[in-house]
Amino acid sequence: MIKTSPLSGIYRNHPVNIIEVSGWHIAGNFGDTEREQDNLKKGAVLVDWSHIGKISLSLGNASAASEKVLKGSSKIEPLNSMADSKMAVLRLTKNDYLILCQPDMEKNVLEKIDPELTTVTDQSGSNGCLVLGGPRRDEVLERSTAVDLRRDRVVAGSVIQSSIHTINMTLYRTNNFDIIVHPRNLSESLYDALIDVGIGVGLVPAGIETIPVSFEKEK
Repeated sequence: MIKTSPLSGIYRNHPVNIIEVSGWHIAGNFGDTEREQDNLKKGAVLVDWSHIGKISLSLGNASAASEKVLKGSSKIEPLNSMADSKMAVLRLTKNDYLILCQPDMEKNVLEKIDPELTTVTDQSGSNGCLVLGGPRRDEVLERSTAVDLRRDRVVAGSVIQSSIHTINMTLYRTNNFDIIVHPRNLSESLYDALIDVGIGVGLVPAGIETIPVSFEKEK
C-alpha cells in the first residue's frame, strides 16, 4: 500500500509533481524545478521529507543500542548528533535518541537494535518532517520562534527541542539545512505557518528534487 504525505492536502493546492519513493507519494517538485533551485541558492525553500525513517530509543541502555546502529553515537553529548549520508543519530537526552534515516532503511536499522536494551518506537508514520534550505532560512526561523537559533550559537550538528508556531518539534541543523521533525497531525499547520512568515524573505515550497534526502554534515 502506498503511503501518503501528511501534506497531501497542501499538494492539492499546488501544481505538484508527485513521485513514488520507497512506497511513499512525495513531492518531487512544485511545478518549476528551476525556480526552486534558484531559491535554494538565493532565498529559502521548504521541502517535505515526511517519508524518511524516524526511530526513537528511550530508557534502558539507549546509548548501547544506538552504538549498534552507528559506531561512535554512544559518545555523543545530549543535543548533539552524528551523521553519515544515510542516517543521522540525534541524542536528545542522556537516555533518549532519535534516528533519522533514508526512507528505505527503517527495517535495516530496526534489525540492528536489541529491544531488550531499550524501548524502540518506529515513528516514521506518526511524525512528519520539513526541511528549510537556502541562505535566508535563518530569517524564516527568526520569525517563527522565540528561541535564539543564530548560527554562532546553534552550530551544525546541534539538536534543539522546542516549538515553532506553538508546535513541538525537534530541529536538527546541518551546515546547509534545518531539519524539523514534528507530529504528523500538525504538519499542514506548521507548513502553512512557515510559508506565511517566509513570504517576505522569498520562501517558496520545493520538492525532493531540489533537496534530496541526505544527512551527511558537509565539511
